[in-house]
Amino acid sequence: MQDPRSVIFTFSNSDTDGRIILDKINSFVQRYSTTSVAFASMGSLNYFSTLQYVDIVLGNSSSGLSEAPSFKIATVNIGDRQKGRLKLESVIDCAPEKNSILSAIRKAYSEEFRDTLKNVKSPFGDGQAAEKITKIIKTVDLPKELKKSFHDL
Repeated sequence: MQDPRSVIFTFSNSDTDGRIILDKINSFVQRYSTTSVAFASMGSLNYFSTLQYVDIVLGNSSSGLSEAPSFKIATVNIGDRQKGRLKLESVIDCAPEKNSILSAIRKAYSEEFRDTLKNVKSPFGDGQAAEKITKIIKTVDLPKELKKSFHDL
């Protein structure tokens, strides 16, 4: 196998067989040490900062369904762990099998699919929540003194 594109791994949760996945990640990173790296945890700031350099989020994490679409990043969602969650058009579901995963990755890199990413809408809205909330609060007549009321039962 030729060296893969650059790959960033975050370790799996303590799900069933998580140790097996962790061992596979460590073996991969050891074999392809010049093009891959793994983190037990990146923390939110590092993770979100890293997303700007990512083509695909691959795995079965909810991040691929919630955060990745906000960055217009393709997600290859492996298996059914995220079944029942909101999935935008940037998410490609596949079976936890080698050929299915490879097919999904090829689709994620296809020009046609990459074009659809431009129109993905964030599941979190348009980024204007603070302004909208401020505008509404300014129109509400709030009491000058707020005191909590207690009632004897």
